[in-house]
Amino acid sequence: MRKYNLGIDIGGTSIKIGLFDIDGNLLEVFTLKTNLRDHGRYILFEIASLIKKKVDFQEIKAIGFGVPGPVANNIVYSCVNLGWGRKDIASEFKEIIKDDEILIKVANDANLAAAGEIYKGVASGYSNCFMVTLGTGIGSGVIVAGRVVDGINGVAGEIGHIHVDDDYNLSCNCGKSGCLETVSSATGIVRLANEYLKKSDKPSMLRKFPYFSAKKVIDLAKSGDELAFEIIDKAMNYLGQALAKVSYVINPDIFIIGGGVSNAGDFIVNLITKHYYPLVKPFINHTNFAIATLGNDAGMFGACYLVK
Repeated sequence: MRKYNLGIDIGGTSIKIGLFDIDGNLLEVFTLKTNLRDHGRYILFEIASLIKKKVDFQEIKAIGFGVPGPVANNIVYSCVNLGWGRKDIASEFKEIIKDDEILIKVANDANLAAAGEIYKGVASGYSNCFMVTLGTGIGSGVIVAGRVVDGINGVAGEIGHIHVDDDYNLSCNCGKSGCLETVSSATGIVRLANEYLKKSDKPSMLRKFPYFSAKKVIDLAKSGDELAFEIIDKAMNYLGQALAKVSYVINPDIFIIGGGVSNAGDFIVNLITKHYYPLVKPFINHTNFAIATLGNDAGMFGACYLVK
């Protein structure tokens, strides 16, 4: 009898496998270090091997996979962090486990993080949401009418690469310049801070540190450091502008803010909304904003949601 679903979140460092019952209740979590040797050729084999040790594949109804790269129509276009190019995970995994009856779905990990928050997190009860994660880069996910939106090339919702800045025009890993990721991610906040320190003569505690993190800039901004506040305010201004554009396209019920920068809580949300609302009024007078609650488990829950 097929009585379980699996939600699998494949990251560049580790893999989380959630065992769920058919109703979507999490029963157990298995973890595995991501094997990046030979362009990740062993990843799916090692996932299958671990699962076999824990549960009979004949008892599994469906498996959802989340991967760190663009996905469209169940096909992975590329996962640089895993060493993968174009890949049909569903077909390859079925060939490994020799079971064609299991439903397998694949989606981008950021989209699944958004799905996870709708499923078991802060956005529970909503059917339309947009999630943005502010970490080393900017990840984002789109859920419309309860369904994950990938887009034909798998890049739906990737606002990290929307052009927002002509003043600093910092180079982005995507090959362009001035992307949102270069000024509003954790890495972007540090880069923006260094630009401010070069161009401004205002006193700041930041000048005492040869190196600092985004958290340090945020902490100083919260404590009253004027220049640090200007930096964070500018970074969230860029983000508020980008989210305003999103509202004019999909008008979500809720924006979810995740990633390391979101640990600043209401301080960050208040700065985002300060710049967001003047750009969406009079058409939008209220949008829900919330800090993500599932953390690193969001992708696993989202992968289960994908197949449930």
